[in-house]
Parts: sequence; C-alpha cells; structure tokens
Amino acid sequence: MNMKIYKLPKSLRVWLLPMVCLLSMGGLTIALCRVAIAEEPEIDAHRVKLETHAEELFVLEVLPLLRAKCFGCHGEGDDLRGEYYMTSRDALVRGGESGDAAVVPGDAGTGSLLEAIRWDGLEMPPKKSERLTSDEVALVEEWVRGGAPWPSLEQQFVIQNAAKGRALDEGLVRWKTSGGTSQEWTDRKYVEKDLWAFANLPRAETILPAEVSHNDAIDFFVDKKIAEKALVASPPAHSAELLRRVTYDLTGLPPSAEQTAAFVEDFARDSDLAYEELVDRLLDSPRYGERWARHWLDITRYADTGGMSNDYERSNMWRYRDYVIRCFNNDKPYNEFIMEQIAGDELAKTSVRKRHMAAGLEGQQLYAAVRKTETEGGYTEREAELLVASGFLRLGPWDNAMVDDDQARQIYLDDVVNITGQTFLSQTLRCCKCHDHKFDPIPTRDYYGIYAAFATTFPVERPAPFLSIESRDR
Repeated sequence: MNMKIYKLPKSLRVWLLPMVCLLSMGGLTIALCRVAIAEEPEIDAHRVKLETHAEELFVLEVLPLLRAKCFGCHGEGDDLRGEYYMTSRDALVRGGESGDAAVVPGDAGTGSLLEAIRWDGLEMPPKKSERLTSDEVALVEEWVRGGAPWPSLEQQFVIQNAAKGRALDEGLVRWKTSGGTSQEWTDRKYVEKDLWAFANLPRAETILPAEVSHNDAIDFFVDKKIAEKALVASPPAHSAELLRRVTYDLTGLPPSAEQTAAFVEDFARDSDLAYEELVDRLLDSPRYGERWARHWLDITRYADTGGMSNDYERSNMWRYRDYVIRCFNNDKPYNEFIMEQIAGDELAKTSVRKRHMAAGLEGQQLYAAVRKTETEGGYTEREAELLVASGFLRLGPWDNAMVDDDQARQIYLDDVVNITGQTFLSQTLRCCKCHDHKFDPIPTRDYYGIYAAFATTFPVERPAPFLSIESRDR
C-alpha cells in the first residue's frame, strides 16, 4: 500500500495515537443473462429480473431459514420425517410420501411448505417458540413467486461475496466472514452506524466548503458543532493562563516564574508572535518527547520488568523507551515509526546485507558475514537503533516458568498479534482467535493471517552497540 506522508507545520506536531483501520467494502456485480423468446420479450425480461432477485433472496435469507428451522428433521439425517426432503429444489417440487408438491414454483398460494410455515392446517416447525415470523413467511413466499430457484454451491458463493458490505433496509450491513456452524455466522449482519471506523475516509473537498482551508478543517467542524448546540465559547485566556495551559500540555511541567514574566511581556507586544515562539520553544524541548512518549509507552505496555510472579528484570528495555522519546522529539514520520517497531530486525538485516554486498561479498561468504554480524557484532548505529525499535515485540508481560516450549511460543505470538491490533489499529484481535468478531467485521482468518506474519519471529539476543546519543546512567 502506498502512503503519502504530510508533514505538519512545526507548531502543529502533535501526534494522534488512535488508528483507523480502513476496509474497502466492495463486492462483485452479478449479471445473469437469459435468452429471450421473441414472442414474449417483456414477460421474459421481467422473469430475468425476478429470478435474479429470487436467487439472491434464497441464498441470503431463505436458505438460512431452512437450515435453522427445517433441515434438522427434513435434511440428510437418518431420522428423516415423512420421506420429506428439503435439501434441494427437486425434492421440494416432488414433495414427501403424500405425493403433494411442497413447492409450486411461481405460485405462492399452494404447496405444503407454505401451508406448514403459515400454520394453515399443517404446523411446522411444530414448536410455537420456533414458528416463523410473518416477515420470515413473507420472504419464503416472495422466493416461491420468483420461481423458487436453488442456485448451485458455486453460484451461492458468488452471491454471498457480492452481498458483502451491502447496506440493508434495517440499518444493517451484511459481511462475509470465515464461516461457521450456522448461516448467521457465515454471513453476519452488523449495525451499519457502528462500522464508521471501517469506512473509507471522505476526501476533504467533499465535506468542506470551498472557502475553508484544509488547515482550518478542525476549527470548522468544532465551530459548526458549537453553533448547532448553541454553546457560547469561553472568553480568551489571559497571557499567564495561556502559558500555563500550553506548557503543561506539551511538556507536562509548569512554567517557571522567569518564563511567565517574559511571556507576559512578549504577549503584550505581539500576541501572535509570542504564542508561535512559545509553541516552537516547547516543541524543541527534550521534555516534549518525554511527555508525549509516555502515552505511546502506556499503549505498548512498556515496563522494565517482565511482570507475572517472577517479574524478571529487562535490563536493556530502557533503550526502547528512549528510542520512542527520540522519535517524538525528532518528528519521525509515523509510517517509519510503525515499520521500525514491527520489522526493525528485518530492516537491520537488510542494511547489513547491503553493506557486505557493496564490499563485494556474495553467496556463502555473504551469508557468513551477515551471520557473524548478528552473533559477534559490527552493526552501525542506525542498524542498532532498528534492533532497539523491534523491542516493541517483547513488551508484553512474560513468564515461561512451568510452561512447555510450544505452549509458551503460542502464548507469545498471540500476545504479539493482539498488541499489534490494539496499538496500530485501536482494535482488539483476541476475540477473533476462536470465532469471527461479533461486533466488528473482522473474521477469524484475519487473526491467523497476522499470526502467520509473525510466525517466523523468535526472541534472540543481538550485540547491538550503544548509540552515541544514549545515556547509560539510568
């Protein structure tokens, strides 16, 4: 995926941590064609539309009903009731041992199936608690009027995929998932308004008036909401109060008496210039990175010990902490920040290979040189920093005492998958380890896809030298 990085003006460099996962809710378009009879072109064209709709109705609504309400007694089991098969169109048209057709395609007024589900003489399903609702009966009737089509398994798969992401009348969105023991799990419905985080972001020009600059977008929406709620803005803060707010916000520390006096004087001369210089000074302060890195470190669960009962010390984990602080202070682009933490070890290895290749090594000699660097040292400062960044993958609570190796590895990989989702997507992934997520359109296969991406990751030791900018007195 190509990413464009837009660097904000220095005075606006405040990172927003929550991530949005963008999913394209697209689908296939199905075109079902029939040969028209010359004498009845209008009737046949109508039938094409009707059967196309009826096929979709069957796959998405009627078949799940039959599976849930009917197949238990009239499916392929040994306890078939009344020789009444319901697992194919031919069986429904043929009927059971009575010889009466269960379904008459095109006629919703006859057929034992419709009589039974209406409880009109026959009563099926027999339990009142399992009786079809009037809306469910209407769906079956509509399917029968459309010719009672029963698409093949291949056609069903195409129709299910085409319906993915489609909005439904009741405010729901249908989403194709990993499949399950019931159709409700295979083709889950989600509340459309709850899926805002998975929709494509609108382009600025589609939601902003032409006279509003993109740089003023946040103010525009805030002002718009204030006007809608008929709220009155608080009066402007006086200079000392403004200084205190901004200083606490960016560095977490109060301004000194000398700084307060100087800012009040500068603000009286030129308020805009004084404020701009204040923000630039605070962003250049090392305290800025320390203040805001703390929020990131909270998300990633940074700790100097492993937690659990033994709480082993992680003697060099402080290097990851300082790496994050430097990233905030140096305004590192966010895409680089992500890649270095997830794949810093691979980026370092690639850099080592390129250095040795530039020196003329290849084949077995190249492999041996790379391996020697990994085991004995020789990393550049940049490569060492990449290795430190990958410490993100070791931040979870950890204690492998009394746990066999295979189980410990599974616990580790599960933790990495989940914290990757929480940190970079603001999305927990542990729910979809055993089943598709019930409230978000995240299938189980996505969990194991991410799991597979980390499956070759093993905790190892690397002789990463201390950086010249690192302070070891901590």
